[in-house]
Formats: sequence, C-alpha cells, structure tokens
Amino acid sequence: MGFLDWAAGAYLAGRAHNTMNRPHITVPSGYEIRGMKSKGLSEWTIKYGKIGSNTTSQFNVSRSTRSRTGGWKFYWD
Repeated sequence: MGFLDWAAGAYLAGRAHNTMNRPHITVPSGYEIRGMKSKGLSEWTIKYGKIGSNTTSQFNVSRSTRSRTGGWKFYWD
C-alpha cells in the first residue's frame, strides 16, 4: 500500500499545483475571457467570446503552450 499511497499523493499534489497556478493570458482586442477551468495535471480549458456577443467558444492549452493564432499569448509561473 505504500507505493499506491505515494502515487495518489503525487497525483493530487500535481492537480493542486495546476489549479493554483493559472496561466496569465494576453487576450486579442475585441475578445474577453468568460471562464477558465483546470483539466488534469497540466491543461486548462479557456472559454472566450467576442465582446457584446452571446456566443462562447473554448479551447485547451497545456503548460507548453506559449501563443495561439489571433494574438493570444500565455504566460506560466
């Protein structure tokens, strides 16, 4: 049971680290972030939309993502 306890503890510590260290995002003009949710150990789901629009889109970013087409930039701690 010692190894399983250690593995579970390491996994939970990784999830907590990911949840506490959100990406800092530079958003292109005309867009706004409507939500962010951690997904697993090293990914985030970003929900966004055009300002003044009711339509919401989303994409996933991992800790290795630095930019995205359209002017999105991601900074990680």
